Amino acid sequence: MLSRCATVSIGESVCHTQHPVVLDRTKKTETSMADTWVTDMTHFLDPGGRVPELLLSRGPVKHFGAIVAAVTSEPVGVPDDLAVKCRRRPRRKPCPGRIRVSFEAGTSNIAWECPACGDRGLIHHWQGTPWDKGGRAELPDIRRVTYLGGFMTDTQGDSRFESTVLEGRALSREVVVSIHDNELLGAAGEYGDPLVGDPIQCDELLIEHANGTTEIVLYNRAIMLFRTDDEIYKQIHRVCCTIERVAGPDQQGPVL
Repeated sequence: MLSRCATVSIGESVCHTQHPVVLDRTKKTETSMADTWVTDMTHFLDPGGRVPELLLSRGPVKHFGAIVAAVTSEPVGVPDDLAVKCRRRPRRKPCPGRIRVSFEAGTSNIAWECPACGDRGLIHHWQGTPWDKGGRAELPDIRRVTYLGGFMTDTQGDSRFESTVLEGRALSREVVVSIHDNELLGAAGEYGDPLVGDPIQCDELLIEHANGTTEIVLYNRAIMLFRTDDEIYKQIHRVCCTIERVAGPDQQGPVL
């Protein structure tokens, strides 16, 4: 298991082990490796989404931020080796290695390592942070997004939903990036609890893409965000907010 945790910023930002044996959280087996960092970039931010001044010069924060910035600065493709030097000093000498990156399979988490000394880690929740430069290695081929949001008396009764349909030039890159970053293409299903609100808040997303159609229904978004810390509610919420902001009143269709 991870041997110890070190807090280097606001909250428990980074889990860091210096012992040679750690628990691989995906395979649940022990693997031998050098230092391993698991980093949530949002833990380096204040409530306004900015990096506190006292953290700007912190070595780990600068290092992880530089990795995210380098990855997202590339317009097409992700470089295997970044122009980011390793920050370690094995035997009190600067490590000559440069950071190598990839994406964790099935997620948008950035996996990085130094091939020279073995220092490595996983960076998540980097999207939309000050280090995110907007570039993405690969975006899904999304053709049309339909969003319905509103309230209803019950799941079978009357409803009044405002509809937003985005396709062609109206389907902006920002919306596609938000869907990609929040990993919604593989999240089809119904979420939330229709019994906790009266009237019932309902959000429906229909995402048509190259590999088919993803349909997502969320009941009582506001209540679920308040009552649970489950990541899926935050992911759907972020995408809905992006669509509402990008579309604006001009793109909204009739009340259905």
